[in-house]
This record gives sequence, structure tokens and C-alpha cells, in this order.
Amino acid sequence: MPLNEENDFGEISISENVLKDLVFKSVEGYLKEQKVYNEKIQKELQKSIKITINDDASVSISLKVPAKYGQNIVEFSKNIQKAIKDDLERIAEVYVSNIDVSIENLVKPEELEEEYEEMEETEEEPLENEESPETEKEDEEQKGKNE
Repeated sequence: MPLNEENDFGEISISENVLKDLVFKSVEGYLKEQKVYNEKIQKELQKSIKITINDDASVSISLKVPAKYGQNIVEFSKNIQKAIKDDLERIAEVYVSNIDVSIENLVKPEELEEEYEEMEETEEEPLENEESPETEKEDEEQKGKNE
């Protein structure tokens, strides 16, 4: 069921999928900042996010995330809740009634550190078909010499 709002110009409808994507991006950003993120966590997070639009047009959210070993789990969870609430209210003007965070496992940062660095390098590398700006500049210089 989408979230609907009517105004003088018509109707605005925000689907549950859009809300789910916003929640995912909020949590993803926080987990990356905490260096508690990899492809496995990404897939599990996407599957775990549940959105419920309540009768009063508020939103209830539940999700499962790993916590960082050695960090205060309650504080970690509160920070995730705050990130989600702030983003949804700012971006979609949605009232969030509750956010249930379930900690499913603990992750040691050193176990993810190498994997996280590899993910960052992969994101920075141009695609095979995509040329980097340096390569384009070299190609243009080479053309100028050949002409």
C-alpha cells in the first residue's frame, strides 16, 4: 500500500519500495562509515528491511543488521534508528512511528577491513568500456601528434 498525500495540485504517492530504498541507503551509509559492510551484509540487509504503512499514515520499519564487535550495541542501534528517521522525514516528509532494529550477529572490523578496501577500489575503478579521464587525455594527445 503506497503512502498518499493530496494537495491543491493533485496527489503524491510514495511506494513502499521507495521507502525501503531510502531505509537501505541510510543504513548502508552508516554501516560503511562504521566499516561494517560487505556484499554479504548488503544482500542480507536488503532482504531484511520491512516497511509497514500504518492507518494513521505513519511508517513502521523493521530490519536486521550486524553490529560492530567491541562497540556499544545499544548505541550502534540507536544511531541506525536516528539515521533512518532523519532521512525519511527529511527526504520523504514521512512520520516514522517506530524502527525495530534486530542485531543478528557481530562483525569484527579487521575481518572486513580488507574486503571493504577492495570494495572501495572496485567502486573507484572505471568500467571496462569506460575510459578514465587520463586515458581520454592521452588519446587526444596521441591524435594531435598523428594529425
